[in-house]
Amino acid sequence: MEFTQFCTCGPAGYNYLKRRVDQYALQGRSCEFAACQMPPGCQPSQSNLGFWQAKGRYLLYSSPPVTYQGPNPRLSALFDGEGQRWFPCFQALTACLEALEEPPAIDLFHRLREELEAQVLGQEQAVEAAAFKLYGHILKKSPARPLSLIFYGPTCVGKSELGKALAPALNRCCGEERYRLVWTELNTFTEAHSAYRLIGAPPGYMGYDDPPVLEAVGQNPYTVFMFDELDKAHGEVLKIFMSILDEGRCAARREDSSGSRELNFRHCIFLFTTNTDLSTGKVRLGFAPPPPEPGLSLPPSALGTASLARHIYQADEAARQALTRSGVLKEIAGRFSGLIGFRPLDQEARVAVTAKQIAALGREYGLQLTADPAIARALTPEDALSLRSTVGVLEGLLTPFLLAQCSRLPAGSRLRLSGTPDAMRLLPA
Repeated sequence: MEFTQFCTCGPAGYNYLKRRVDQYALQGRSCEFAACQMPPGCQPSQSNLGFWQAKGRYLLYSSPPVTYQGPNPRLSALFDGEGQRWFPCFQALTACLEALEEPPAIDLFHRLREELEAQVLGQEQAVEAAAFKLYGHILKKSPARPLSLIFYGPTCVGKSELGKALAPALNRCCGEERYRLVWTELNTFTEAHSAYRLIGAPPGYMGYDDPPVLEAVGQNPYTVFMFDELDKAHGEVLKIFMSILDEGRCAARREDSSGSRELNFRHCIFLFTTNTDLSTGKVRLGFAPPPPEPGLSLPPSALGTASLARHIYQADEAARQALTRSGVLKEIAGRFSGLIGFRPLDQEARVAVTAKQIAALGREYGLQLTADPAIARALTPEDALSLRSTVGVLEGLLTPFLLAQCSRLPAGSRLRLSGTPDAMRLLPA
């Protein structure tokens, strides 16, 4: 038997293996496969592969112990010469096995996730889901439709921040300046006639000569369209997106130089944000933290891509049902590629955001500024209205201090903010 068969057997195969391992455990035995062929780069090339269950934990072992010497870091971690590895549950074991067979292109997903996590703090699950959706879309040679994502959750948790970070992150990961962001505030599209600002007014109507938002795709077929505050837009505005999200095209107001009136959005990315709570099966007022999701014993980051895709799909469908309950037509809700939830930030995440805001304020004064964790924590109020209000608090506290310091420091100085809010100090970084 080959080891790779355990990585590709699918849900039915894993369910059978679990039943067999659990049955053997009741008899005090392990489930062992003799002379299993190990992946290339393993020494020895054959070994007995066994599974054992004890008190809900699962052991994967090789006898004799196998050592992997090759370019795959996951195989190196699994076959490290120790001969055994424990997992907290069977789901963790199968996720590990699935991840071993992921194609090389999965590295793009991991790079994209790391890029976005560096920009958006405290939203690991939302960032991972967005990176996974993006990774699947940008690898398509001939996509049939654009990628369209709704970011939902309370205000000031990183939805817009993630939207702004996407185009630069995609360009860095792809190695070329391909994507650019076009930002539109939908809170100014509250009337039915405002829909014409997206595709252009008919000839003879006021606003006909104004360039519509969606014509930006004519200059760049890889445009990232960001539409903030989806819940504020008029229903007629949403209908504009129906053919775009479903078929990747719509008619322009006038012909281009080749005589065509079709706008092609198939390589584009559409992002929408909303403060509507779609995290449960019903629309709630406010954003109290939702209860833990049943049946998920691992964070998505510990899953292989197959398990991660299933998890994202389940959360996506629940949010899609909630979106229709909020008043969005089913034929529109069904056209979005994915709905990604953002959770309220915990205090540690808020502290990390404060440190990032301090660094941004330092750049405004020409300083490369970092903050010690202690003072970042002290400058993070637990009862602030939002993270936006924290910026105002920081500017009020730090501006007089930085003005006094930057006059005697050369531009670009690398410094560290230390001390307490009442006795701040700038030290060499």
